[in-house]
Amino acid sequence: MRAAFIFHLITLFRHPSRLLVVLALGLAISEPALAANNRCDEPIFGVAGVRIDQRAENASKARDMGLRNAAERAFAIVLDRLLPTAEGQAQFMAAHDLDNFSDFTHIVEENNLEQRYIATLDFCFDAARLRQAMIAAGLQWSELQSPRILVVPVWKGPDGARAWYRDNKWLAGWWDAVASYSGLLSLRQLERNLINERQFRGEDLADANPVKLAAAASLVKAEQIMLTMAALDYDGSKPVITITARLFDENGHLLTDILYGDQMILTNLDQEGLDEMRRKIIAKMDSSWHMANLIDGAVVDYLTVFMPVSSVKDWAKRLTALNEVAVVQSYDILSLDTKGGQVVLRLVGSREALGNALAAHKLELVDDDGRLLIKAKPKNS
Repeated sequence: MRAAFIFHLITLFRHPSRLLVVLALGLAISEPALAANNRCDEPIFGVAGVRIDQRAENASKARDMGLRNAAERAFAIVLDRLLPTAEGQAQFMAAHDLDNFSDFTHIVEENNLEQRYIATLDFCFDAARLRQAMIAAGLQWSELQSPRILVVPVWKGPDGARAWYRDNKWLAGWWDAVASYSGLLSLRQLERNLINERQFRGEDLADANPVKLAAAASLVKAEQIMLTMAALDYDGSKPVITITARLFDENGHLLTDILYGDQMILTNLDQEGLDEMRRKIIAKMDSSWHMANLIDGAVVDYLTVFMPVSSVKDWAKRLTALNEVAVVQSYDILSLDTKGGQVVLRLVGSREALGNALAAHKLELVDDDGRLLIKAKPKNS
């Protein structure tokens, strides 16, 4: 089963039709590019902690140049997050100026010197205007934050398995990659401390011990675990490194091989080769996630569903969930009684994406003998 179709998620968005407003909710995000940006109503459309150190012939020019450069970098990060292809990103940036989408800029800290401007800024871009521009440009995009994914890197050599060695290029590279990542994947890592080092030994993690993986996931409230392992062996005197990446659920049960059987063999220990494999793994996850949750305003599908409820409060919760689902552009209520309501959804994405989004609200799309239901998920799921 492909990784793109086994994520269980949360979503963003509201709609521009009827009395509903466009809104992106966004998962409680802890990646550095997003964590401090809670000031932005829709965090997916913001970037926090952009650093500036700009020099010019005077302070005013240094500030203007620094602010523009930082805004361009932030805008590029947002487009890279939303648009699945570099071509789409380039097309959008060539046709639009970021000033048309700026919402606000928050100065975290700044220092104006005679010929230098040093600052840290947060940028927020207007989600509604960006969405309308992407629709007008005929672009597909994704804005759904993934579930929390615990990244567990392991190095396995002739002398055993390691998960905490700071000077190891494979392990250190993953810590850096997670810290700097700013896309839609909600990546987590275990804190590096003595307790975790003793509890989660390299040998157990290399063997994908389900008890240990589940315990690790629980610590960071992760819903999935990505185990990435570099195994060193020797062909005569030549070092051979086999890279694997597997995805597990929160209970430590295998979901899929991320590399789909195309594991690569590295015949040297240089940082460049390891970095390339790391980028490949993240890119595969990113691509799968984007493709599973694409929004396309040019492609519309109508879906009639029944939402069973037991109270007015339940009905209000169901409508709130629909208002926050990106792929539901609008909906019409056909009928409503004490048992629930019949609703027509106007979808601008796949049913797969709808299911992912509903899961964030503890709901599921179920086929009940030909009748589609949106109902509460079982409590043990």
